[in-house]
Amino acid sequence: MSEKETLGMTEQTSEKKELSAAEKAKKKKAKYNLAKVIVALCVVLCVVLTVFELGVTYRTVKAAEVDGTEYSVAEYNWLYTNSVYEIYNNYYRTYGEMAAYFFNPQGNLSEQVYNSETGETWADYVKDYTDRTFVEMTKLYDEGKAAGYELDEEYYETIEAEWDSMEAVAKSYGYSANEYAELNYGRGVNEKVFKEMYERYYYAFTYAENVAENEEVTASDIDAYYGEHAEDFDSVSYKTYFASGSAAEGEDAEAAMDEAKAKAEAVLAGTEEAEFSEVDYSVKASVSGTYADWLFDEARVAGDKELFETESGYYVVEFVEANDLHYNTVDVRHILVAPADTANETAWQEALEAAEKYEAEWKELGGSEENFAEIAAKYSVDGSAANGGLYENVFKGQMVKEFEDWSFDPARKAGDSEIIKTQFGYHIMYFSGVAEEYYSYVVDSAVRGERLNAYIDEIIEGVEVSELFGNRFVGKHLA
Repeated sequence: MSEKETLGMTEQTSEKKELSAAEKAKKKKAKYNLAKVIVALCVVLCVVLTVFELGVTYRTVKAAEVDGTEYSVAEYNWLYTNSVYEIYNNYYRTYGEMAAYFFNPQGNLSEQVYNSETGETWADYVKDYTDRTFVEMTKLYDEGKAAGYELDEEYYETIEAEWDSMEAVAKSYGYSANEYAELNYGRGVNEKVFKEMYERYYYAFTYAENVAENEEVTASDIDAYYGEHAEDFDSVSYKTYFASGSAAEGEDAEAAMDEAKAKAEAVLAGTEEAEFSEVDYSVKASVSGTYADWLFDEARVAGDKELFETESGYYVVEFVEANDLHYNTVDVRHILVAPADTANETAWQEALEAAEKYEAEWKELGGSEENFAEIAAKYSVDGSAANGGLYENVFKGQMVKEFEDWSFDPARKAGDSEIIKTQFGYHIMYFSGVAEEYYSYVVDSAVRGERLNAYIDEIIEGVEVSELFGNRFVGKHLA
């Protein structure tokens, strides 16, 4: 190889090295630019996340869309939280403090099992419940607007009262009302979101009530509906005694059942005394299938007794009466003062003293029903507080025994008031008066409810919640 050729190769090699160096410099510069972009994106993301933490973006970023209406993360959080406590209150009305064993709204919903067979958690259930409510609320709101429906002024006053109440509680804990709203309802929920969502919710479902109220329901409709659904309304009162046949460890199972049977037969014959549990106003669906048919047999008369065998022992059941549906319901107001700890006697004493204080404040205001409603809205921890403590058309079997016994005392008259004690706390009672006949009221309500459900099913058919970007941030305050 000549010197020239060698030189040429060297120059060529040098040029390639220079090109390679240039390419490397270009790539290095590209990497640097990309790094700057990544840093910039990180900065932007950090700003966004910070804004999210501050709650601003939660009010603008959308979490769901329903038939053309979009809802922000904050708005979704409001309804999600509302759903949680609505579900819990439904359980609480039936099970009292035991409701927390089924569903604890203060715990992590994702860790609480709703359905062990499917693996569905309470977070899943609440999400589905909220989505259904969003669909119903949106369509009812749109229907109401199209029909020209308007909310009564009292609903706006109620919304203001709810916010004022939250503001007062927040202040007592050292928070602003907006801070307290976020703690309870989730990031982004402030006064504006709270009131707007409350108004939309009230509007939609009071419109639904308006639709139901405007249905024409005749006496013939009521009788026909009752004839087809009598088991939903007919109720009985009865007593039960249970002799357990469960054998202790090491004991003979058959001998334990024989002993239980002998005990139950003696109780049935009246040769041995026993303490019976009393059950009042039970419809057939809520009675054990072991003896439901026997209790609801038309041949039953007061005092009838029967023995029923189960896998774990024997029941002695005594029929008391088939309850009359034709009586008047009552309207009652109350102020519930609950002890901080139902297992603590001091807490009960403090609750009583508070109840007496509120009662005195009511009387100082004038002692009228209107004054009572004011005090109830101010102090009661019951869900009826927003309505001045009022329960309308209370029927037998609806409330706990002490509440019911006081309300349905034959001597009760409008204006009567007294402090009574139940398992939930102390109740300052106020008797508003006699209301509608139970039979007409309850069956009429069922007819209207069935028609309303059919109407709602019709307007929401095919409508679903579309999840948007912000949906991933929903419900984190309850996680």
